[in-house]
Amino acid sequence: MEKWDLLDADGNPTGKTIVRGEPLHAGMYHLVEHIWIVDSKGRLLIQQRNPNLRLMPGVWAANSGSAQAGEDSESAARRELFEELSIRTAPGELVYGGRMRRRNSFTDLWILYRDIDVTALRLQKEEVAQAKWVTTEELIEMLGDRSFHHYGTAYFQFVFRAIERGRRTLYLTDLDGTLLQNDQTLSDHTVETVNRLISRGMMVSVATARGTIGVQLVGLSRLRFRVPIIMLGGVLLYDLAHHRILHSCEMHSGTVSAILQAFRSQGRSPQLYRRRGNEVHIFYTELTPVEESFIHRKDREGKGFERFYHRVPYLKNTPAIFFSCQGTRVQQEQLAARLEQVPGIRVMLYADTYHEDNWFLEICREDADKGHAARRLCQRVGADRMVAFGDNHNDIPMFREADYAVCVDNGSDEAKALADRVIPANTDEGVADYLHAIYNRKL
Repeated sequence: MEKWDLLDADGNPTGKTIVRGEPLHAGMYHLVEHIWIVDSKGRLLIQQRNPNLRLMPGVWAANSGSAQAGEDSESAARRELFEELSIRTAPGELVYGGRMRRRNSFTDLWILYRDIDVTALRLQKEEVAQAKWVTTEELIEMLGDRSFHHYGTAYFQFVFRAIERGRRTLYLTDLDGTLLQNDQTLSDHTVETVNRLISRGMMVSVATARGTIGVQLVGLSRLRFRVPIIMLGGVLLYDLAHHRILHSCEMHSGTVSAILQAFRSQGRSPQLYRRRGNEVHIFYTELTPVEESFIHRKDREGKGFERFYHRVPYLKNTPAIFFSCQGTRVQQEQLAARLEQVPGIRVMLYADTYHEDNWFLEICREDADKGHAARRLCQRVGADRMVAFGDNHNDIPMFREADYAVCVDNGSDEAKALADRVIPANTDEGVADYLHAIYNRKL
């Protein structure tokens, strides 16, 4: 005979008990545990109730159960997990998500962040018919066709907000072709949405091929980041709020010399980037017309950037953090083939989003891609999960490092193939709306 402790309207024990099955009258409550299991990709482990059960037969539902008389909330949750799914947990391993008062019960939410092999579970057949992993999108579909029990919209908002709080997720987005509009601007909708989510605790940052000048040109300071951003494709970790370089990946003089020799062998000259304190300065001997136009750009306040560009008679073999040049695809592929012979560097070749048959060729240290930088950023901010948004070839290292990769619909076929999900295009506010949906979970 199972007994429950009776609680008052404030959730406090009354000192009385009730036998399971007896009616709960107005003002009488008991304690219920709901346990949601979340894996490293953000999927949820759900279970199907035995079709012979009196309540909700054959329905997919959350792992749940009532606390028995004298049992504390965490102990009850751990017991339910073990009895129904054979999942053992250590004291303190479950993350408490909060309490919600319902009609005749208080529901305590517990979250377990763990990757679990479903085939290895020993299910309590009297209660559970089967278990499986689902994405949140799949769960929404199941709610729509009523194959998953709908506990109420407020309940699901409560659950998913608790999951986000319990797990420190870093949402890391590319800029050009992903967060920015095609005119290289941040829409007011994106700025308003992202800033609101950051103010509510969502950890959002940017990983861009742009440098310190490039992010100023798009007015990135309109976004009030609380964590560093990644620039130059992974070369820099940068504190945008205080204009400080927190980490840079320098190439030593021997590597710089080999890179310059490769350029000279093709009759080409790069832009060479060097760090000066918290600033990045760019040195060059000659520029293409498109590159020349970059020097004379101005930010939203009309401020120019000429002081960061330095025309010199020749490029020195002293340490540098980055190389860049622009040209046609044929020119760049020939140069890239020569540069690939230089050890210890990474060569990136990708199409310009804004100019036809203009291709970027960029060179940095081999551990300075968006993937390595994302890992460094996660360690710095204490994130234990990362969701990445991108559209192009240089986002692929970040996709591979991410727990969940999201590509905008205008992205390359290569990026889409590696993504876990495709969302609406940059021009349709895909990233901002996805972040909004993640936070609010309007199910």
